[in-house]
Amino acid sequence: MSTYNYGVYGSGSTSYGGFVPIWSHIDDNGIEEAGGKFYVDPSANFADVYPAGTIIPAGTPVALSTPGGDLVVLKTYELAADIDASTTTVQFKKLGTALAPAVGDFLMKAPATVGTAGTGVEVKTVTVDASGFYAIDISESEFGTATAGDIFVQCDTSGAAAVINVTPTGLLRREVYISADATSATGASVFHGTVLVDRIPPLPACVKAVLPMIKTEKG
Repeated sequence: MSTYNYGVYGSGSTSYGGFVPIWSHIDDNGIEEAGGKFYVDPSANFADVYPAGTIIPAGTPVALSTPGGDLVVLKTYELAADIDASTTTVQFKKLGTALAPAVGDFLMKAPATVGTAGTGVEVKTVTVDASGFYAIDISESEFGTATAGDIFVQCDTSGAAAVINVTPTGLLRREVYISADATSATGASVFHGTVLVDRIPPLPACVKAVLPMIKTEKG
């Protein structure tokens, strides 16, 4: 984990170390250096959305409204095991790269395009199981069927008319560590470069399609 926090505001101290580089190249003009402030709904507290100790992983898909504006995160997850109509617990790979789902989030299987509707399910429970996966409980048939390796994304609501939560404009340049007593945080967005795709949160095809200037390779 990098000791470089792009911008986390508050007071307190901690120690941490060891990070994994994810960028093999960033174009000279491929980063919004002004960055943006991580968006939190005005009705919520920053510490409730991003508790102390949270890591927002480098490479997380983000949408930056304007330089210095709101930075909205799109959470993504890789399915760890097949599910069918009888499944009541869904496992998502954690692997130290995925921002934890939160109670109240909505998730759907990644659509063909960012504008395609799908079936959203509200997250009501979140645990880390014995395999180190994020596990959420659902009602039978809520997600239908899916295969291990499929990618799920955060969406805007539950039910059959759900759409992806936000259309990303880039990927987070560096991971951001939320320290104790932080009240806000900022990050920089890369929109032109080459990323080591196996070191970042899952990147569905629909997101790759809207980020044509970001190339992916394995590292």
